[in-house]
Amino acid sequence: MTNDILNSRQQAIIEQLRERGEVTVTELTRRFDVTPMTVRRDLDHLAAHGYLTRTHGGGLFSQQAKIQFAFREKQETQLAEKAAIAQAAAKLIQPGMTVVLDTGTTTLAVAHALAGIPNLKVLTSSLAIAAALYAHDNIELVLLGGSARKNSPDLTGPLTEDNLRQLRVQLAILGADALDRDGLYSSELAVARISKAMIACAQQTILVVDHTKFQKRAFVRFAGWKQIDRVITDDRLPAKEQRWLAKAAAHVLLAKGSAS
Repeated sequence: MTNDILNSRQQAIIEQLRERGEVTVTELTRRFDVTPMTVRRDLDHLAAHGYLTRTHGGGLFSQQAKIQFAFREKQETQLAEKAAIAQAAAKLIQPGMTVVLDTGTTTLAVAHALAGIPNLKVLTSSLAIAAALYAHDNIELVLLGGSARKNSPDLTGPLTEDNLRQLRVQLAILGADALDRDGLYSSELAVARISKAMIACAQQTILVVDHTKFQKRAFVRFAGWKQIDRVITDDRLPAKEQRWLAKAAAHVLLAKGSAS
């Protein structure tokens, strides 16, 4: 999240906010050996860019920054695996197709891989995916309406579900928080309902997940394996997981090129 709008001192302040949740002008003045005015300017700059909420004597790590950092940290795990999965998924998508993309960091990687495919119509509930695709002239982007979730950049709720019920797409590309022999799971009921609606409106459904999602636990089951036409995961999936998955799923692709 830190970038060239921040100097090294401001980036260090953000790291302290991440660790402790708050900072004060007094402690930062001592730490960096600068004047209180300089620290106040730094804090004002960080507040203007959404990193913190100013208080009388310092600042608090903003909710916006917490969400963005959490999403960025999740996005940066299993980078090679997600890239390999995304490239494999993109090879299955033809010019002119209509695709709905679920929320999540693996589907975001897929969105980046789709950017060069001409004449696509992409529907999504993910604000991060919408931000990644909206400037591409070759893609008609449809952002599904709904309520923004508090702790993640995506939309859920009755409006999103109703919109999906009115639509038909050729392909749904979904992620999951956890998987086992019985099916696919989400950590949140609202997200599970959107995933179900995406499956229902699609001719075919592809699941894109890295190997770490297997045999995890999550709150709500949103689909069984018979509802999934193809699974794309990475080649670090353990052999014992590969064996039961080959029996449970119709088609399984182990994307090669992940870190091993």
